[in-house]
This record gives sequence, structure tokens and C-alpha cells, in this order.
Amino acid sequence: MTDHAPEQATDQATDDVTERLDTLEAHIAHQDQMLQELSEVMNDQRAEFDLIKARLAQFLDRIHAVEAQGPAPENRPPPHW
Repeated sequence: MTDHAPEQATDQATDDVTERLDTLEAHIAHQDQMLQELSEVMNDQRAEFDLIKARLAQFLDRIHAVEAQGPAPENRPPPHW
């Protein structure tokens, strides 16, 4: 009679390690994909942010140009009030 218990235990341990390794590889692949997607989103947002900054600078330039023309008119209600 041969004892197969140690061999079966080794096979089970190998199967467990292989399953854990497969799970970890799947998680890493998923994280790599998510990292790539987040990087793309950040690049898109950076471009949008740069555009918003440029527009804000244009608006500030316009405001400064209007302010440089002289004092703003008083903000009074019309005479019929």
C-alpha cells in the first residue's frame, strides 16, 4: 500500500498557489487598466483646465481694459422708482 496523502497535499498546495497567483495577476491587470484610464482622464482635465485658465485671463484682461476707461457709472435705480 502506498501513501498518497503527502502527494495530494503537495498538489493541493500547488493548486492553491496557482489560483492565488492567477487572482493576483487578474487584479494587477485590472489595476493597470484603471491606471491607464485615470491617466487619460487627468490629461483631458489638464487640457480643459488650461483652456479655462486662458479664457479667465482673457476675461480679466477685458475687465481691466474696461476699468481703465474710467469710473463705472453709479448703480442707481431709474428716476421713475
